[in-house]
Amino acid sequence: MLGHRGVRLGITYPEITEMQTRAIIEAACRLQQGRASKVVPEIMIPLVGLVKELRDQKAIVDRVAAETMKEQGVKIKYLVGTMIEVPRGAMTADRDRRARRSSSRSAPTT
Repeated sequence: MLGHRGVRLGITYPEITEMQTRAIIEAACRLQQGRASKVVPEIMIPLVGLVKELRDQKAIVDRVAAETMKEQGVKIKYLVGTMIEVPRGAMTADRDRRARRSSSRSAPTT
């Protein structure tokens, strides 16, 4: 797959991430207003290769989601994730997961 797409498109044009997040959260808020059951949208960040890419885009999603929920007057839970589709991303995620595991094992107990 060649071209300028996935997470890199959102990095270059953050307004695209903002617009798509706003649309998802607005739709979920409108659904939630008329329902007793909870609506939990899942926002996926595509083609992530580095942890920094995911963190940067997640910060945009979290900011826009908070703004949109405040405007709509509805609080919902949402999930942010990624499908790790590039080898470097898979290696980075595995390394990050192992680092978190080892740091939680060595943390002092109180």
